[in-house]
Amino acid sequence: MSRQHTYLIEPGLWAADGIYYDDADQPHVQRGELLVEHAPDLWTIDSQMKISGQDRRDFNTRYEVKPLPEGVSFTDWKMLSGGPEPVFGLFVFVEECVLMPWQSRSNRFWGQEVLFSKSPDEYLSRGFSFIQDKKVYSWAVTLKRQS
Repeated sequence: MSRQHTYLIEPGLWAADGIYYDDADQPHVQRGELLVEHAPDLWTIDSQMKISGQDRRDFNTRYEVKPLPEGVSFTDWKMLSGGPEPVFGLFVFVEECVLMPWQSRSNRFWGQEVLFSKSPDEYLSRGFSFIQDKKVYSWAVTLKRQS
């Protein structure tokens, strides 16, 4: 990695605050938190998000991440809950960004997230999710590391 990252690389709690756009591009307030934990052979991210004005108000997601090997700028992950089917993806560290392409095993559900590091304690998250060729949702969220 050419730039030091803290999200995912260090265990910790992150607060999320921003906007969720539904399939009709209607904005809704999105708030939540992400807990990054490290064990020797597995890293996890437990995410809880609340979306205002939606029938489905909560997203609870668990990611299992292969620990990032020393000197390597990418690793893979799988999401065990939170979507219509399990998805698999990558964390790819490029300068100030963490790229997160992903898709389901059937290739029906897919998307992308980009985390932009503003500082060691703040990241901007931008992303989208599709089912086949139909946008399901997108988001623009700020993540702030909690002390």
